Amino acid sequence: MRVVVCGRSDRCSKGLIMSLAMLLRLPRLRCATGCAGLALLTASCGGSSDDRAASSMVTVVDGAPVVLPALPSTATPSSPVAPSSPVTQKADDVSVTAVIVQSGDSIGIGLGAENWAGIDHLGFSDRVSVHNVSISGIAMQAGYGSRVANIFPFYNLSVPSILVIQQGTNDLYYGTEASKLYKSILLPFVASAQAAGFYVVVDTVLPRADSGWTPAMEQHRIRYNALVRSEGAGADAINDVSADPLMGDSTNPATSPYYADALHPTLLGQQRLATLDAAVLAPFLQRPARVPQR
Repeated sequence: MRVVVCGRSDRCSKGLIMSLAMLLRLPRLRCATGCAGLALLTASCGGSSDDRAASSMVTVVDGAPVVLPALPSTATPSSPVAPSSPVTQKADDVSVTAVIVQSGDSIGIGLGAENWAGIDHLGFSDRVSVHNVSISGIAMQAGYGSRVANIFPFYNLSVPSILVIQQGTNDLYYGTEASKLYKSILLPFVASAQAAGFYVVVDTVLPRADSGWTPAMEQHRIRYNALVRSEGAGADAINDVSADPLMGDSTNPATSPYYADALHPTLLGQQRLATLDAAVLAPFLQRPARVPQR
């Protein structure tokens, strides 16, 4: 499975400048220094915990529900995939059968799990091209703002192209209210990606219990997830990771073996995310390419 990590410069939250030293030590981010990807830091990354749900089912908006398989107890991860430079998918690339792009944050790059990110280890054929466009600290607002430069070039008009929106927790951490995040950022992000020819999968926001996460932020996380679940965001599928019984709202990230620091998943947590991601993404690999509306 081919994996690409990329970034671009954008407005940077001055509160995250102190994070640069740490980020430059991460192998997955060093590859982006040539395109100033670290300038996109606009938040501090995370997820949260309190909207209880008992189901581990991924809701497919325009198809049948997909029941998630259990995580194998003996799962052994392969070595992390070395990042490479971004490559725009071409229509005549007959070796590719599908394209998956993740717009993510530090959870998306595998911080807390030695950069082993679930999205990079879905278990699909090597002909499924995966591009992990994740940057530590980035907010969904910045991911949406950089979509034309960092996401849309990966569209392939010959095969299904799927975008996974994993962001959102940083927006909440920096004060964005749930309704604004949903209506003013997520909805236009989904609509514009679909117009560009992508199928869109939206993740709910995982729980968190790290320092600085306040009860008010937690309430906005709960409201945001409720909006995503009930209204669907116009997406093609919702990956309700916060409803997962192993990593979701019924767990305590401060003590769970699935979390490294009450925020970022451990290797075990990333393995679980790989299982959840693969379950919701697999049906899209059989779909025809979506024709852009632009």
